[in-house]
Order: sequence, then structure tokens, then C-alpha cells
Amino acid sequence: MLEDYPKAIITKDGTQVLLRPLKPEDEGRLLKFFRKIPEQERWFLRDDVTDPRVVHEWVEHLDYARVLPLVALNEEEEAIIANLTLHRRPFGAWRHVGRLRIVVDPDYRGQRLGTWMLLDIIRLAMGLGIEKLVAEFVADVETAAIHAAHKLDFFKVATLPEYVKDREGRYHDLLVMIKNLHQDWSDF
Repeated sequence: MLEDYPKAIITKDGTQVLLRPLKPEDEGRLLKFFRKIPEQERWFLRDDVTDPRVVHEWVEHLDYARVLPLVALNEEEEAIIANLTLHRRPFGAWRHVGRLRIVVDPDYRGQRLGTWMLLDIIRLAMGLGIEKLVAEFVADVETAAIHAAHKLDFFKVATLPEYVKDREGRYHDLLVMIKNLHQDWSDF
């Protein structure tokens, strides 16, 4: 499953980036990465990613069968610049479904890094037998990520009106998008 990693990509501006699964020794880099994400964006993540205990728990209990975290590293700086996780269940009724979460360093947005990572995880998910990828986005906050997902044929299946709150207590819609996968790339 992970024999193709690490793999090198080049962003739109020519930055050399290495994609690979998260490793326990990435703990400090991951914490530093999340602390660069603007506070108003971090608020919508499911965990307090600036808490060293949270990040330690993640890297201490890596289980690629349940959560596969891919990171993008700026090779020159050896810094994490993006994080994408594929959440899945290895058995039961949800076995064919993968849930995605992606965060990109603001300095690297607009460089097609998120698109590269999404393409890579789609290929990987197909190899794992996943048939549906699900992504959730805060409608008026994550517009660039929604646009990238749309370009890769994710489609909106639901809008949950006024579902999440920002730090000031204002409600925002949650957009649920799905991409159906096929084993032979026939969906592209």
C-alpha cells in the first residue's frame, strides 16, 4: 500500500516537495505546521492541533489501517507544509468509505499542492478498495478546498445549514462532498 512513498512532486512555483506517510519522528514538525495555520481556520478542525498532547497522541498511536496521514514536506526546509488524512474502517458497513481531511500551509496555497495530494490519495484509496471518498467543508471558509475538490469530480450531496459555529458564535453551513471511485480509473 505504501511502497510508492516517498514521492517527489514540484509545485506550481517550482518548490520541491516530498509526499510520504507521517512518521513518529515528525511530531515536532507537525505541531509547528499546525501552529502556522490561522487561528480562525484551526477553530473548525476537530481537535486542538496546537496542543502538543494531541499531536503526540496521533504520532504515538499511528494506525495506517484506520487513519492514513500523508504529509508534504518542503525538501529544502524539511518542514511539513500540508497534511492530508484518509480515515477509514477496515471492516463492516463503512469499509468502502474513506473520509478526507486536508490542511495546507497558507504560504503554499495556490500552488496546486492540495490538488496533487488529493489526486494521490484518490489513487491510493482506489488501491485499498475504497468506493466513496467523503469530504466536509465549512462552506464560506474553505472555498479554495471546495474548488479543488470540485475540479476532481467531488460533488455536493448535502448542505447542513448553520451546522458549525465560529469563535464569535456565528453559524456556518457545512458542505458534504463525495467522490465515487472505480477500480479502473473510469471515473476520470
